Amino acid sequence: MKENIIGMALLSGISLSAAAHNNHELASKHSLASPEHALSTYQLAFSSDLQKAQYLTRYHDAVLDVKDNYLVLMLNQAQFAELQGNGALIFLRAQSNVRPNGAPIINSPVTPRNQSAGQISGIPNFPCYPTLAETQQIAQTLAQTYPDFVELKHIGPSWEKSQGLGGHDLTVLVLKNKKKNKWRKRPALYMQGALHAREYTPGAITLKFAKYLLENRETNADINWIMDQREIHILLIANPDGRVLAEQGQLWRKNTNTAYCALDDTMRGVDLNRNFDFAWAAPTGGSTDEQCATTYHGPTAASEPETQAIQAYLKGLFKDRRGDLLSDPAPLNTQGVFLDLHSYSRYVMWPWSSEQTPSPNGEQLSMMGHRMAAYNGYLAFQTNKVFNAGGAAEGYAYGQLGVASFSFELGNTFFESCANFEGEIFPNNLNALIYAAKVAKRPYKMPAGPQIDDLRLQGAGSEAIPAGTPVQIIATVADDLFGRSLTGPLPPSEAIQKVELTIKRKGKRAKKRILLPAADGVFDNVYESLNYTLDTHRWRQGRYTLTFRAQDASGQWGPKYAKFLTIDNGAVPGSVAPVADFVADCRRGVCGFDGSVTQDDRNALTYRWVLAGERFFGVFHGEQVEIDYHLAGNYQLTLRVEDSHGYRDTKTVQLALDGIRPPVAQFSYQCSGLTCEFDSSASTDPDGEIVERLWRMGESATYLPGAKKATHTFNAPGEYLISLVVIDNDNEFHEVWQNITVTENK
Repeated sequence: MKENIIGMALLSGISLSAAAHNNHELASKHSLASPEHALSTYQLAFSSDLQKAQYLTRYHDAVLDVKDNYLVLMLNQAQFAELQGNGALIFLRAQSNVRPNGAPIINSPVTPRNQSAGQISGIPNFPCYPTLAETQQIAQTLAQTYPDFVELKHIGPSWEKSQGLGGHDLTVLVLKNKKKNKWRKRPALYMQGALHAREYTPGAITLKFAKYLLENRETNADINWIMDQREIHILLIANPDGRVLAEQGQLWRKNTNTAYCALDDTMRGVDLNRNFDFAWAAPTGGSTDEQCATTYHGPTAASEPETQAIQAYLKGLFKDRRGDLLSDPAPLNTQGVFLDLHSYSRYVMWPWSSEQTPSPNGEQLSMMGHRMAAYNGYLAFQTNKVFNAGGAAEGYAYGQLGVASFSFELGNTFFESCANFEGEIFPNNLNALIYAAKVAKRPYKMPAGPQIDDLRLQGAGSEAIPAGTPVQIIATVADDLFGRSLTGPLPPSEAIQKVELTIKRKGKRAKKRILLPAADGVFDNVYESLNYTLDTHRWRQGRYTLTFRAQDASGQWGPKYAKFLTIDNGAVPGSVAPVADFVADCRRGVCGFDGSVTQDDRNALTYRWVLAGERFFGVFHGEQVEIDYHLAGNYQLTLRVEDSHGYRDTKTVQLALDGIRPPVAQFSYQCSGLTCEFDSSASTDPDGEIVERLWRMGESATYLPGAKKATHTFNAPGEYLISLVVIDNDNEFHEVWQNITVTENK
């Protein structure tokens, strides 16, 4: 009930509106020295995923950090008072940085967490993120190294280049098998990153994805057929001028057009993700006419050269398959997928963002969105459930062209640490991107079919084996494999009906098809297992492609999944499973785990780590990972290793990890008539001291600072929900509630 009251009080202002985003920016333009406009660091608690999304939407530009149950953000006094008055749990952080002149944080430098001594490449202090210049050079190198698979296109100028001020080209990498598709246009996956310049992760994941596809084309059967049967179009950095400023540590969002915001050069430019020619300046909000605002949509739709270049490219890439009315759906056989990568929040979203009603392809978009969210572990929802934003790129691709369009909000911050990017964000989103490429032929139909997950060929893996070696096909087949939904139910699912395996030897036309049985003997559920032994005694030498697909009870097939299997009678079969092991190096709130001590007869191992605690869950990949878990407590760590023959081992341990320990709130009370005395002296902090207490005398009251002991006189008899929040010197907090009954003296 408490959550709903706060949510309803705030929801009317949570449409990414100009007022929501720009109060603290405009404060710097008026009465700069005025105390009410000074920015301070606050901590804002949330009690659900929906409330978190609402707060992130409204205060996106003010957020400094995101934790499991609160946000750290910079606000002025008026914003704090509004939240406090609406019943939000918000308090000033100890040792907060106050800016007495009210200077905005939007384009200010930040101090990164991970300093890199002796760094020779990458954005300063973030070596995993190539600079714009490095990105362009790497793209050139890829085109030269893989001439049969890469085409480099410059699709238009940035604003600075269009004005003769230097600037940059918008560069698209096109990946496909040129020899096989010289005269044939294949279904396309288009993706773009860093439309908002300060978002480091999207601008790096585009290039890293391109490199992964090219480097694994010969060894990964899924990548091989994707490169043969799809076109991947990647706009590496969509806002290059702004990116150069962001590389200097500035939280720069817009392009750098100097025609806007004469009051403050640091706030110039247009928000490119509000400038597209669909629902531009929509009445639902999400953008503004205020030139100095971060969500300034420009003077007209598609006024900016970056927007014009992207729109022209999309029109040339995708056919227009949707009618002119908002209610006109794209046909179910529409091809192509559009992905707009942003950070942060860990969301997968789809249109509409500019309308309050579901899009006419809402059911199909929801199905695909929830499928992709199953891979990256993000929350899935239609954008307008939380965000309202006209003139967005995602809305343009779907609204104007009918293309299945999605936005990813990657990670937890604009300047994500390299440990998180390399160990968690990229590997967990990789399979979501691959899935998008697979279903690009029929994105409005194919996601309704079953997915084949965790597929491996035990006994062969990626190694060659002699004929006669038994190969065990192990996988799960699921029609209900979905990510979590922020609002509303999950998409429907059906029982699995059949799983088909097609076997083809390289250089031969003949194919063999096998219907694989369920592990339990019958397909009768939405989730099934496969455990089938493949007899290779009569197989000839060569490389085989094994292609799997599954069908549900409605008759819908899901996408293809492929593995290579090489028969070489001179090869040595593998039969020894690895023995998973690791060493840990933990300090307060952070652990480094090293799996290199795992024992195996071969070196090619893959590692998957899962760390789970009461308020933490994370999946990481790589031989060595660093995990920031923050809070002390009992955790379960599971390491799963797989060798190159497809054999696995798992090690699970229970860990008591050191970290920050939240305080424990307790209070007692006694009443005399309408006056009650409350005592919180029993509250404790196990690793520090309690520095502040907040009392809330009733569910509709606000949280107000108080002492250990508080006295309150209620206006009338009745039942009241009393809350106590204790805050310690680490800015951790704990809240307890008690229902009390107040009566008048007889």
